[in-house]
Amino acid sequence: MDRFPERVVEPGPSSNGEAGHPGDSGHIQLYDIVLDTSTSLMSAEPDEFDTKLRWVLESVGTHIGADRGSVFQSMAEGHERVASWSTDGVDPVTRRRAELDSLEWLQERLEQFDNVPIGRLEDVPPRAALRTRFREDDISAAVFLPIVDNWSFGGFVVFDVLDSPREWSDTEVELLRTVADMIGHSLARVRRETKLEAQNERLETFASVISHDLRNPLNVVTGSLHIAQQNQNSEHLDRAVRAANRMDDLVDQVLKLARRGRDVSDPQRLDLDAVFRRAWETVETRATTFEPKPIGHTDGDPERLREAFENLFRNAIEHGGESVTVRVGPIDGGFYVEDDGPGIPESERETVFDRGYTTDGGTGLGLAIVQSIFEAHGWSIGVCEGSDGGARFEVTGVRLVE
Repeated sequence: MDRFPERVVEPGPSSNGEAGHPGDSGHIQLYDIVLDTSTSLMSAEPDEFDTKLRWVLESVGTHIGADRGSVFQSMAEGHERVASWSTDGVDPVTRRRAELDSLEWLQERLEQFDNVPIGRLEDVPPRAALRTRFREDDISAAVFLPIVDNWSFGGFVVFDVLDSPREWSDTEVELLRTVADMIGHSLARVRRETKLEAQNERLETFASVISHDLRNPLNVVTGSLHIAQQNQNSEHLDRAVRAANRMDDLVDQVLKLARRGRDVSDPQRLDLDAVFRRAWETVETRATTFEPKPIGHTDGDPERLREAFENLFRNAIEHGGESVTVRVGPIDGGFYVEDDGPGIPESERETVFDRGYTTDGGTGLGLAIVQSIFEAHGWSIGVCEGSDGGARFEVTGVRLVE
């Protein structure tokens, strides 16, 4: 349920025009800015959303006399900064992530969906770690507004004031809360639209594979069998068998491609080293060598990960020849899979994960499937040159657990 429609606040009586906060005219102007920015942001397309979000921070922040504004969104590993703004001459926020766990007083209030206006340093409890953060960042006053996503704490919006204290009127804070609710609503909408667009692209890819890649070998089978029926020529029958085998492989790859973007909805605690070994047992040949180093445990889908590792191993074996050595080992935030084969030319590394990329007449889907499986886990994969000149795939963003 979205909170935004409930919280558009009509400008009310002023707080008698005391210094440090606006009177009636200031509230009316802020009300107009909230309506203007809300209309613009809630209609923004995904590709223009970041620009408009920063414009919202600038418009609102400038009017209320703030020096900085930021939006932090709840992620798996903390609260990531997704937008920021600062006035000329003011250093922007340098923290990419807000560690609320170390700011218990602030975290408790935000997670209860409370607004947290702070007019001066003395408003923060003496032992609260937030006091230290204010001093480090030269903050004199601030207002924190929670982002509520489907009745869950989804992040927060913060405006900082430097150099002098600043009182926040109730009406002003309520209007700023409307801004935060509007930002939360828009973030959720863009997330849904982006996911839907990705799903549509996968459907287009699926249709392309069906209409083109599968039709060609099917035509070969049909034509060759027709000739064989007339001439009983074994050469044509052999061609039919090869084409049928390729079609079978394509069908299997297409089915994997169709489900490749599915999120991992029920991750399991698993031993990555064991998943690597099971994948290797499926593809190993006598002529190849497997040299794994311990990596550890993580949460994920063991079957889909095994499928991804099998594709990586097959790629190494198919391109590295009969004597290729495949190595697996840990890196900071993940692991690598590399071989000592001929490697991937630098000019082709940007496209190696594209659907249809192949150097040997294969399906061109294997590495695209690998990338999508890792992305469904929240991981990233890149390719570079290995220690022996072969291909090295590095997977990062992996959260290892005890």
